[in-house]
Amino acid sequence: MRPDLTALRTQIRAIETEGRPTLSCLPTGADRLDAALGGGLALGGVTEVVPAAFMDEPASLHFAFACLAKALHQRSGDLVVIEDASRGQGWGPAWGQLYGPGLQKLGVCPSRILLVRAPDVKGFHACVEDAARTFGLAGILALSGPKAGFSLAGARRVQLAAEQAHSLVLAVQGLRTSAFAPARARLVIASRPCRPVPLGTALPGLGPPAWRLHLERARNGARPQSFDLEYDDATHSLYQPATLANRSPQPQRLSA
Repeated sequence: MRPDLTALRTQIRAIETEGRPTLSCLPTGADRLDAALGGGLALGGVTEVVPAAFMDEPASLHFAFACLAKALHQRSGDLVVIEDASRGQGWGPAWGQLYGPGLQKLGVCPSRILLVRAPDVKGFHACVEDAARTFGLAGILALSGPKAGFSLAGARRVQLAAEQAHSLVLAVQGLRTSAFAPARARLVIASRPCRPVPLGTALPGLGPPAWRLHLERARNGARPQSFDLEYDDATHSLYQPATLANRSPQPQRLSA
């Protein structure tokens, strides 16, 4: 890139951010993902979470709650979950509703959740904006159905409200929901098979929750890239599992 264009872009970025609060981040625990996001999930902004396919919608919600479990253990206040009516009619019967014991297993205390079901799209947008403007919340989870996408002006109001209140907002979109244009990042989530826990351990069976995350875009200029992630419910953190590339190419025989 030409040096004069680089300098011009730097000047424009400085003008755009002048007088606006500096954003801090909530680290997820996955180092490469945090680096790509500029330190983690934006505190003072909206992060968009979308499924890679229709069958990945539960995985995208599961991933969002895993991130919010971290927020609940590091930030004071409660979690506000806002669901629009169209998602409740279409998504609910297909996948079921939120289940308290399951959330508790993930590290999300049900007693710290305020669940809001908006009767219509207008009410849903108003609730999300009001929650984003509220100080002292651990996080806001906005569950948007196919008819509840934000207009550019409405999405911009939510983003500015989150910046002013230093709010962590995760917008979990349906597959057919219009994009949340001003989001700090757009994360596309696909489910992955859990690694089996070997027999002979204390609790054999399914391993930790696993996802394939694709960073489609980020406002900090990070290139699109993908990550295989798992969740540690003991530390409430994401991490990248060891891959076959990091293992020895040949089996080794150990002497007794």
